[in-house]
Amino acid sequence: AIAGGAGVVSVYPIDLIKTRMQNQRFGIYESKMYTHSVDCLTKTFQLEGFTGLYRGLLPQLIGLAPEKAIKITVNNLLRDAFTANDLITGEAKVPFSLEVLSGGCAGACQVLVTNPLEITKIRLQVEGETA
Repeated sequence: AIAGGAGVVSVYPIDLIKTRMQNQRFGIYESKMYTHSVDCLTKTFQLEGFTGLYRGLLPQLIGLAPEKAIKITVNNLLRDAFTANDLITGEAKVPFSLEVLSGGCAGACQVLVTNPLEITKIRLQVEGETA
């Protein structure tokens, strides 16, 4: 959990910049708010300071542990359900296609549960933008 949190904190400003660049809205006669990623980073830092680069971090950190727990639990439950003994060697195996299905289902369950936190994070990230 600590390593995951450190990873989130270290790359979070990049995620914030990406979200703000994607969220830019402009009409026919309006110019973009940011011309490129460095411009977005510079303007965010100038207008909001260092803490502005971490706007919306708390929901991301709160959702980290449940996100990983859900993914690992569902994946393990499905892999256990799909495990079969090899007729020749007697070794317990999960066919590759069912391994992929287990991982996909685990990821889907994770997204369903943690999506509200992701939406909260995105709303907080774009909240600091000024037009």
